Amino acid sequence: MIKFQWLRKLANEEDDHARLEECVRVFERERIGLQELALLLTGNADAVGHCLSRAFRDCISSSAVSKDWVLRWIRRLIIRNAINLVMNPGEDSLVEVSDDEATESTAFPRVDSPRATADSDSILNLPEFERLVYVICVLERYSMYDCALLLGRSLRDVNEVRQRVGDYFGQPSELNDIAQRFATIHWA
Repeated sequence: MIKFQWLRKLANEEDDHARLEECVRVFERERIGLQELALLLTGNADAVGHCLSRAFRDCISSSAVSKDWVLRWIRRLIIRNAINLVMNPGEDSLVEVSDDEATESTAFPRVDSPRATADSDSILNLPEFERLVYVICVLERYSMYDCALLLGRSLRDVNEVRQRVGDYFGQPSELNDIAQRFATIHWA
């Protein structure tokens, strides 16, 4: 009896994990928001497709993601890949597959060129590190501690940059307004 309960529990847990189809569905459904996130992080329209295809490849290769967390996981993968592209521009992915081969081997459609909005123009004008901190901490609502870990920097560095970006954009209420507009677009 215990053996059957264990097998039933294992089968139920597997049903809770996202499969390839779920990753594809989320990428297709959230394509515009994911493109904009990649653009804001990389600051380079040419790097958006590269960042997204790497994140997609990472997503389909991971098997322990709950269906409820797929979008959040994809956004985190985009952040990680964008950081790698921005902070280590000469390094290539550890995976030997080119981005074109990765997207052709799946049902993931080609990425359109993202368009910057009025709010994103001011974000794109920030220096790289400041832009990364702003997008990760304010728009994606990561803690400064998580941001520091992702960027491989000290909490002090991230805090200083976060304060500088706050001064650049004005009062904290203005930062919250911009963050709220992006959250409404991306998390609705």
